[in-house]
Amino acid sequence: MGVDFDNIRLNIKKESYDLIGTGSGRRVFDLNNGYVVKMAKNRKGIAQNKVEYQISSTAHTKIFAKVLAVSDDFIYLIMEKAEKINYISDVWKYYHVRNNRELFRLNEFRNLTSKYGLLLPDLCRPYSWGLIGGRPTIIDFGFTKEVRRRYYSLF
Repeated sequence: MGVDFDNIRLNIKKESYDLIGTGSGRRVFDLNNGYVVKMAKNRKGIAQNKVEYQISSTAHTKIFAKVLAVSDDFIYLIMEKAEKINYISDVWKYYHVRNNRELFRLNEFRNLTSKYGLLLPDLCRPYSWGLIGGRPTIIDFGFTKEVRRRYYSLF
């Protein structure tokens, strides 16, 4: 499926999409077709889009939301849309654990920091998660150790 990024760019400028999230580096818009577009606001956002694209392309797991496409300049990334999770305890319930320590000891999550450079404290926040097909899925996984070091560290 081809993605018309010029049309997406135009629709964002015309405010045709609902803004459903914002962070220090990106804004997230609902494309109203089961997908969202994450638009980079700066170099931090471009780096996060690159990382999410790379992880989604190489990870063979349902833990991460799937990336459909990314623009050549990495300003726009199209990802599966998830239902909002309000409490991290909703993730715990699904995996039958009582806290984050137990969650990240499960085989599915044990190697997230070493394999992908993800920051566990970031994954303890409910906004990093969403429900896709009734399953808790990580939807915000662009803030890695390397991205933090390059774009967020003071020194």
